[in-house]
Amino acid sequence: MRQFSFIFFQPLREHILSISVEAIGCVDNYLPNACRFTYPIPMSLKVFALGTGVCADTPQTTVSRQPPGFLLDIDGMYLLFDCSEGIRFRLKNAGVDISQVTHVAVSHAHPDHAALPQFIQTKYCSHLFGTPSATSTQLRIYLPAQLARDFPHVWNWHQPENDGRYWDDFVPKIIGMEDGFTEELAPGVTLTAHHVYHGFGRHPAMGFRLETPHGVIAYTGDTGVCDALTQLAQNAHLLIADCSTRMGQEYTSGYGHMGPRQCGELALRAGVKELWLTHYFDCDAPDAMRNEARNAGYFGTIVLATDGMVWESGAS
Repeated sequence: MRQFSFIFFQPLREHILSISVEAIGCVDNYLPNACRFTYPIPMSLKVFALGTGVCADTPQTTVSRQPPGFLLDIDGMYLLFDCSEGIRFRLKNAGVDISQVTHVAVSHAHPDHAALPQFIQTKYCSHLFGTPSATSTQLRIYLPAQLARDFPHVWNWHQPENDGRYWDDFVPKIIGMEDGFTEELAPGVTLTAHHVYHGFGRHPAMGFRLETPHGVIAYTGDTGVCDALTQLAQNAHLLIADCSTRMGQEYTSGYGHMGPRQCGELALRAGVKELWLTHYFDCDAPDAMRNEARNAGYFGTIVLATDGMVWESGAS
């Protein structure tokens, strides 16, 4: 909880007094017609599950889940973990306009995780045809370094008439991340990334750790078991873990996915408070998946993530 002071001039006083504030008197002799009102502003960390599904529905699918995407609201600053197709519609359903999203961290370039040209175009058009704001032209995109180097070719394929350039009043910043990358997004809010194992180790992929004053969120992206995961998830309040491998088929995880038991083992090693299993196919029964993760010896909260879920610091 932080304290903020606002100064309101005389014509506004009668309107301001209708809210719960504390008048502490006139400011000084230089502003005789103004009073300062001080009240606490609640600060928070929220995670919105915009997409917990996979590349396609299966015959067993009963509730459609969209491709991966998690929106983090840190005191009103919005960060996306992964940016799949149609993410703009799911942002709208969560009550967030795309113009408000200023940071996007993409774990890897598989199409069910990275629909960046569409996101960039939509954000620009929202700025162009909507009401410009302080955030409508701000966009920092974090990619594994190799993907950041290659992305100009992807953008040129979409915008050849611009010779691969962006627009005069909107130029997103593409940041290439090496292993151990870290950046302070805001005071006390730090994003860290480490290489993880995916696509037989041939696909540049990263997991993320976000540290805030309100809690720590870890996101594995798509990955098999690797040393970096424990570092990313250490003492996290929420671990969002890839769980694409079916129960009993962990031998297939050499491609670079985990199963429920492996996710539970990771949560146990890292000492996380809550585990979300995500990016799973609907081939195993939910209770069986939770039990499999629990059999790893992890006794924190285990949730099979579904679209529309919201996690909030202090609420679990």
